[in-house]
Amino acid sequence: MTTRQSFSRLLGAAGLVFAVASQTSGALAGTSGGVAGIVTNSQNGTPVANATVRISSPSQTVTTKTDSKGHFIVFALQPDSYNVTAVKEGYDAHSVTGYEVQADQTQQVD
Repeated sequence: MTTRQSFSRLLGAAGLVFAVASQTSGALAGTSGGVAGIVTNSQNGTPVANATVRISSPSQTVTTKTDSKGHFIVFALQPDSYNVTAVKEGYDAHSVTGYEVQADQTQQVD
């Protein structure tokens, strides 16, 4: 019997906060956005600390880690369609595709 836990709703309604935010730098104002979210255990809703989150598109790929409360945030993403993938040993990986990052816009997906 396996102890692996599912990330089936990892970045979905159980906890993903998807935000597109503008970069505060004047040089990048109006040209970039960002992604923020919370990685949670789909079975009990607890945050997953130290999960690797990969945010990728045809224009760029960025990797980050969640903090102790499962939060992650990445700024300075080029406008594009992104795939967000979360992985951690002991859990099944989960991906969410088709998130549109647009410059200077904030969007939340629950």
